Amino acid sequence: MGDLEEYRRKRDPDRTPEPVPADDALPRGNNDTFVIQEHHATRLHWDVRLERDGVLVSWAVPKGLPDVPGDIRLAVHTEDHPMEYATFSGEIPKGEYGGGRMFIWDRGRYETVKWSDREVAVIFDGERARGKYTFFHSGGDTRDWMVRRSEPPLDPGFVRLPELVEPMLASPGTLPGDDDGQEWAYEFKWDGVRALARVEGGRLSLYSRKGNDVTVSYPELRLLGEELGSTQVWLDGEIVALVNGRPSFPALQQRMHVHNERQARGLANSVPVTYLVFDVLYLDGRSCLELPYRERRELLESLGLRGPNWNTSPSFVGDGPAVVETAREQELEGVIAKRRSSRYYPGRRSADWLKITEVLTLEVVLGGWRPGEGRRAGSIGSLMLGVPTDAGLRYVGQVGTGFTDEALAALGERLKPLVRKTSPFADEVPRDRAKGATWVSPELVGEVVFRNWTPDGRLRAPSWRGLRSDKDPADLEPEALPGSEPEDPATPVAVPEPDEPDEPRPQNVLVEVGGHRLRLSNLDKVMYPEAGFTKAQVIDYYSRVAPALLPHLADRPVTVRRWPDGVGGQPFYEKNAARHAPAWIRTVRIETPGSTRGNETLDFVLINDLPTLVWAANNAALELHIPQWTVDEDGQRRTPDLLVFDLDPGPPATIVECCRVAVRLREVLAGHGLQAVAKTSGSKGMQLYAPITTSAVERTSEYAKAVAEHLAAEDPGLVVARMAKDLRPRKVFIDWSQNNQYKTTVAPYSLRGRSSPTASTPITWAEVERCRHPNDLVFTSGQVLDRVAEHGDLLAPLLSDDRPALPEL
Repeated sequence: MGDLEEYRRKRDPDRTPEPVPADDALPRGNNDTFVIQEHHATRLHWDVRLERDGVLVSWAVPKGLPDVPGDIRLAVHTEDHPMEYATFSGEIPKGEYGGGRMFIWDRGRYETVKWSDREVAVIFDGERARGKYTFFHSGGDTRDWMVRRSEPPLDPGFVRLPELVEPMLASPGTLPGDDDGQEWAYEFKWDGVRALARVEGGRLSLYSRKGNDVTVSYPELRLLGEELGSTQVWLDGEIVALVNGRPSFPALQQRMHVHNERQARGLANSVPVTYLVFDVLYLDGRSCLELPYRERRELLESLGLRGPNWNTSPSFVGDGPAVVETAREQELEGVIAKRRSSRYYPGRRSADWLKITEVLTLEVVLGGWRPGEGRRAGSIGSLMLGVPTDAGLRYVGQVGTGFTDEALAALGERLKPLVRKTSPFADEVPRDRAKGATWVSPELVGEVVFRNWTPDGRLRAPSWRGLRSDKDPADLEPEALPGSEPEDPATPVAVPEPDEPDEPRPQNVLVEVGGHRLRLSNLDKVMYPEAGFTKAQVIDYYSRVAPALLPHLADRPVTVRRWPDGVGGQPFYEKNAARHAPAWIRTVRIETPGSTRGNETLDFVLINDLPTLVWAANNAALELHIPQWTVDEDGQRRTPDLLVFDLDPGPPATIVECCRVAVRLREVLAGHGLQAVAKTSGSKGMQLYAPITTSAVERTSEYAKAVAEHLAAEDPGLVVARMAKDLRPRKVFIDWSQNNQYKTTVAPYSLRGRSSPTASTPITWAEVERCRHPNDLVFTSGQVLDRVAEHGDLLAPLLSDDRPALPEL
């Protein structure tokens, strides 16, 4: 029988509402009742109680029962409780043992699998807790126990709360058209800092846009975790500091850079913050990422987030101009328009979210300072500012207003260790501005507001807002500045626009690209009918993506796939250079045994520069395909420098299954000393590449075949390495044959001849690992350009001169 002596000793029935039964014989039951109570004591925890021999045997579980099989959590064995406690909920007075609020989280029946002094295994059958759990003694003190989930959740759709989520980003834009007023929702853009909140087991963790843990900086927000209790959730929102009811970024600056817990607690009283939540990404074992915004918003509002330091940011459906006007009246930073049918794309900038600002703000890189005069003599007078461009850090002026004396002093301490002798700016700073300036390494990011741009690319009337410690210079997107004239030969081609809105665009125009004159024709021809995507847009895309694309095409004979009548018309592959090709187009004669035209050699085009790329795009060459080898200056074929695996899903398998195979393939290659990178095909599948060197042409095919067959033997239910189509349904075919010297693979960044202008897109391994739906890895031309601006060329490792030798079999 159980013993309630310790329980009675810790409680005074005159001072606590808890049941304290007399010292009588214990009741007998069926030993099959359990209760779990959420206990908001000094530290939030969950009390798990099992009926046994007339008492409730009890454990305190700080993070709640584990959700995932194999997960183990601390479970502190506490004193036995009376059976009457199974129905108790209420407030235990402060100062009493276990003081704090308690309520019943779940209750039901359980089945005993094993019960011993060191291990208790049970199967819960409650409303929330269902499945097999094992409590076991972990050694040492008799109170030291752990609890493990021993079988999968009964809910097959359960999703474990991820450790980290990247935020979705908004694209700059203007108010969208909204004919029926139901397509878009509008939220205020707060003058704060982005923060994502992870809540599990009543504990809150806050993460910045870059994924840094900033929980210690905002101690007043930790109570949000306790308020949510057992709710498991990822939230997205913005932290603001309110001054006279309005967000103040300078006030928030006092909190953003504090990483000392004691200092943060002091500032929480003098400069409190508010967390304004606008999205929910995961909730109680469910991913909300694929849900449309309207449904995520309903889930968010059902959480009832209203507290002393947190709130749900308002959302308004329709009537965007009225919301913008309200933001202007309230002197807010602007408005975010969100398409109500859109899903959440972690880590991606999307046109489904549009950032509409009333004032001009700019994130700038600090490149130096000029000395102060008068009251500021001996300190910083103004900051020298730059913004990243494709040509380097461009000087955009200086700012000398918007500072407090304290902020200037703090800036001085941050800048002094960065002092250098030379200017960090790629262009020449005006002599009168450079005179007397102190230069610094461009490592700090700040934010300014300004009136507009001057014609020569300077900020007009800028005012300082503060440092952005949540961002690095590498996070800033290159700016296109007024008055800048890029000299990069890969400058996008300016496709002429009509002089008047009602006039048609010129259909045949002469342009100069990289010193060569090109006649562009039929610019308004629709190449992608479903998307209304024209030849002019095809040329524009290829010219803009050229800096990332051309290095991967360099010295590789290109096979193009042309659609003269657009997608939906009859395409054809073209290897031989067209007869009408300009004389300056570089070609190379390659042996092609077995050519369908009966030719033993063909003259392939080398797309090594922007003029040739634009020429090909003007010829409706939507797709570009290249081999895994290059040619030398004399046109002689070199040995392969790339290893490729093409992953092709057999329906109903999709790229989701390809990603599973890709992760395992990466592990195998890494074990052989090869670094794999990934890209989508732009169609159904994906490719993995690794840079290599080899002295024998045929060895890449042999090696790739051996690796593919190894994976097929390891997982025959998912992987097939043979080309026979009857073997491929529901599996991923690893096509190793594209390493053959006569075969090609679609080039990175190449458009595809699909219904919409999708492209073969380099992707991160994080994106591969979290792919759960085929649409997660579908990227159109505009999204590819955004990704290149944000990430650069993710396939840059393929261009390295440092290439490992292809391993021996």
